[in-house]
Amino acid sequence: MRPPPERFILGVARARFLWTLAGIALAASVLSWLFLQADAIDARAHQLYSRELRLLRQADAELNAALLASRVGLQLDFDSIVTAAATLESITASLEDVPAFLPGGDRRHLLEEIASFRAALAHKMRRIDLFKRENAVLRNSLAYLPQATDMVIDDPQATVMETRPVGIFVRGVMTHAHSGDPVLAGELAARLAALETRAAALQGPARQRLDSVLLHGRVVLERKPVIDALTREILAIPTASLGEYLNLAYALGYERASSHAHNYRAVLYVLALVLAGWLALTMLRVGRTSRELAQANRDLEERVDALHRARDDLNLYATVFTNAAEGMTITDERSRIIAVNPAFSQITGYTLEDIAGSTPAVLGSGRQSASFYREMWATLEREGQWQGEIWNRRKDGEVYPEWLSITAVRNAAGESSHYIGIFSDITDRKAAEARIHHLAHHDALTNLPNRTLLQDRLEQAILQSRRNRRHAAVLFIDLDRFKLINDTLGHDVGDGLLAQVAQRCLACVRDTDTVARQGGDEFVIVLPELEQAQDAAMVARKLVSELGKPYLLGVHELTVTASVGIAIYPDDGRNASMLLRNADAAMYGAKSDGRNAYQFYSSELNTASLGELLLENQLRGALDRGELLLYYQPKVSAASGRIDGAEALLRWHHPELGMLAPGRFVPAAEEAGLIVPIGEWVLRTACRQLRAWLDAGIEPVSVAVNLSAQQFAHQDLVGLVESVLAETGLPAGLLELELTETMLMRDVDRATEVLSRLRALGVRLSIDDFGTGYSSLAYLKRFEVDVLKIDRSFVHDIRSDGADGKIAAAVIALAHSLGQQVVAEGVETEYQRDYLARHRCDVFQGYLFGRPMPGEDLFARLEAEQPA
Repeated sequence: MRPPPERFILGVARARFLWTLAGIALAASVLSWLFLQADAIDARAHQLYSRELRLLRQADAELNAALLASRVGLQLDFDSIVTAAATLESITASLEDVPAFLPGGDRRHLLEEIASFRAALAHKMRRIDLFKRENAVLRNSLAYLPQATDMVIDDPQATVMETRPVGIFVRGVMTHAHSGDPVLAGELAARLAALETRAAALQGPARQRLDSVLLHGRVVLERKPVIDALTREILAIPTASLGEYLNLAYALGYERASSHAHNYRAVLYVLALVLAGWLALTMLRVGRTSRELAQANRDLEERVDALHRARDDLNLYATVFTNAAEGMTITDERSRIIAVNPAFSQITGYTLEDIAGSTPAVLGSGRQSASFYREMWATLEREGQWQGEIWNRRKDGEVYPEWLSITAVRNAAGESSHYIGIFSDITDRKAAEARIHHLAHHDALTNLPNRTLLQDRLEQAILQSRRNRRHAAVLFIDLDRFKLINDTLGHDVGDGLLAQVAQRCLACVRDTDTVARQGGDEFVIVLPELEQAQDAAMVARKLVSELGKPYLLGVHELTVTASVGIAIYPDDGRNASMLLRNADAAMYGAKSDGRNAYQFYSSELNTASLGELLLENQLRGALDRGELLLYYQPKVSAASGRIDGAEALLRWHHPELGMLAPGRFVPAAEEAGLIVPIGEWVLRTACRQLRAWLDAGIEPVSVAVNLSAQQFAHQDLVGLVESVLAETGLPAGLLELELTETMLMRDVDRATEVLSRLRALGVRLSIDDFGTGYSSLAYLKRFEVDVLKIDRSFVHDIRSDGADGKIAAAVIALAHSLGQQVVAEGVETEYQRDYLARHRCDVFQGYLFGRPMPGEDLFARLEAEQPA
């Protein structure tokens, strides 16, 4: 019998086709399973879980920090502790959702670590709850202890001897609450026992008030060790280390999961290579059967494609040539123009009809020499192309810059048959480069040279002066109190002022001089080619005069002065940096001398600056070493001629420099931030001295103490004065506080409030150096001070040669009209005394009546004036 005919599917035997299909399905299933295993790790889940682990450790650290902050009193509530604890518990709960890609053993180990951490956290939270309860009790006693103490001290029937031990005990308790000194704790326990013994002997309200103080004090002494122990116990709970173990357990599990996924990827890669090889062999067999047919069609298709490419290339080249933004020119071998594109006509203004047959020389501007063109053509013939910047002329005669590229087209013999020129108009780019160069070397606000260009100009001036053996000068200008204008009127007004200052500086110098803005309100002027060094002084005087004239800025008319420092080449420096540094030092010297002036540099300026730095460092320990002293200058009544009061003046007995006046070291103290503790020492010392005089039986006189701006602005001045008066037992009316107008005008509302509270204490208030500050009558009436002190500069104007003292007389009349007493400072001659007396000045102070003297000497004078 004949066997049944074999069936075919898609040209393949049916049985073979089915086996092939089954093999493909099996391979697809295996590859799919391997792919899923290789991609089992969820990167997002890993990132989120790692982030939760980091947040867990961070939240634990924040909880510990909040606990410590609450313990030392940096936080007055437990909100941060509650928030950190809630965050920690929330993160711990979220960590129990372990990523599914971890192996089973690692998942179990990780859950065990989470359970350990949760147990430690629960223990920690229980101890924190106990800490909050105990700390709340301690804080309550710390809060009420000062109030209970004030009730004991304010008792009018209690003496200082009775209240002083209570105050010392309470201050010790408050100190112990933040220090934990065991020695101090023992001392306080002894003081508590003594005070409780004394309280047992009291009756009525006095005993109740003292018992309240002692009750809160005992609570603090008993609770503090408990809270300290709780704090140490809580911090010792190993949540941090358990968090690290938890992180390590996850990292190890993730590492094993990654290793498994890597193995699956390797197997998948090998199977993929095997499959790819099988597919390649299959494709080779299929290709072998169709290669002859494909070859038959390929030759025909290549010919058709070549024709299409040639047509497309021609269309493309025509499109590029026609629509290009760059100008294009095609010439023959003799450089005669045969074609131009529309961009060429748009840039140059020439059409093809205008210049056909001409050479590109018709565009020449005449700016390039013949040698330039010879070199261009030599390069073109040698290398086949040339490019560079060139200046050409448009049809309307305008000269413009362009970037030109020329390419030679060679024929089969290697000879140039055509030249193609492509160029672009770079006028805008050149202008932008010029603008960028200008901005890089000039200040945007004033259009003056900036620091970079100044350095170059100064170095050139030095070279020029060195070559011609002449002088050069650097003038460093700084506007006086410019910051005040910016702070009060705004930066727009400040910028307008700087622009006008720049114009005035330019008007004061020659065209060959350089005016530059160094930065902020600092300007530098370079004067080259000076015959004599004094020529710089003429320019400086002119600058000081011009810059000091009023400026009109919108609705404001301002007067701003300038300080000028001068450094001369080569005497003050032989390079730019030294001249600038020395001119800067000279400028600060001019400011120190009163501003609105100029000053030449001298080496003493740098020596003085170094001395100021050393002085500041030595001043830091002067108070502890007992080197600060108080001198007292008497104030004499104009009516009786007797001492009416005194002013406490600070002196520094320097171990090397001897006795220093405050003008020598107080500015350094203000810069170093030492003036506040020094001012407090002056106040306490003056009050103690006055108390000692009273105890010696001397008829009381007031003592004036000067206040610094930093004391008035940053210190609880009223509380300090009240404390010192209570500590020394000094009647408030014998203390006089001297303030300046400038100090009060910085914050009028606050100054008014502080002065009102001081007056309520009974302290006398005076305005020192009146007439040199704002001198506003409205504010003077609002401040309600007791005394006006006429500045010594107005008293100095009163001279026997007929010099006028009208300002002093006006101040006296003004003060009397406001019901204020007048003190004249700096009275040195009898003529000044008589003049002031005729105008009803109340009190005199000056060398005519006595220089500043130690307290012992003033005591002797006061004792001598006592009635027999």
